[in-house]
Amino acid sequence: MSPVSPGTQVNPRHNGHAHLVIACPPFAAPLQPNERPSATAHDPGAARAAVLSLSTVSAIRREHAPSRLEHPGSPASREELDGVRAAVWGSTVKISDLALLEDGILASALEDEFQAQKKRHPDARIVAVCERDFGASYTKILVAVPGTPDLMVEGFDELEISGDRRATLAAVGIDPDRLGEGYDFSGEGLFFDYDGFLHMLTGGALSVYTNEDRFESVFVVDRSEEGEDSIREVWFP
Repeated sequence: MSPVSPGTQVNPRHNGHAHLVIACPPFAAPLQPNERPSATAHDPGAARAAVLSLSTVSAIRREHAPSRLEHPGSPASREELDGVRAAVWGSTVKISDLALLEDGILASALEDEFQAQKKRHPDARIVAVCERDFGASYTKILVAVPGTPDLMVEGFDELEISGDRRATLAAVGIDPDRLGEGYDFSGEGLFFDYDGFLHMLTGGALSVYTNEDRFESVFVVDRSEEGEDSIREVWFP
């Protein structure tokens, strides 16, 4: 199939995000949900290499100067879907790439990249997450922590869990019994704080603060065949 032309508009009701975090040894001390991560210098060269490692990217067309970490905005056109954000703070890599978004039906870009990065970094803690709202909200969380089985949480209105959230937290040095309200691991609770859960697993890499003092790089990329197919399938169904 031919690529979607750059000026093609994204349905304004369609929005979402997809992030990948790779934390390699040595691991920092774990954070509690209310603890803010310390600022660590961003490495633009390592961020560039991380982006080029993605299966959704064939080349980097343009690179912007590093800027303060922020939440990616919603894309308005096909051209904006070629923007990839990446930060490397010490041994932690954070990438935001809308080509990794899944639809909860057939698309598998996030899981494919998760598995590829697991093979590339067998000793790392890897978290992949996407949230999609195209009229129906879909969430997917994938977690690999050495020493414990992989965790997957996904679904639309109700989330299904494969793996053990308690064991996953314990494997990164968090005592689940000390977390209190918002962390009912029985599966019977109506609310589970997944934002806090991801904050602890990633050392705050997925959290963004006002007056943010961490930096990231923004790249405009050329898409691989896999990346182009994923964008067409999910963003222009």
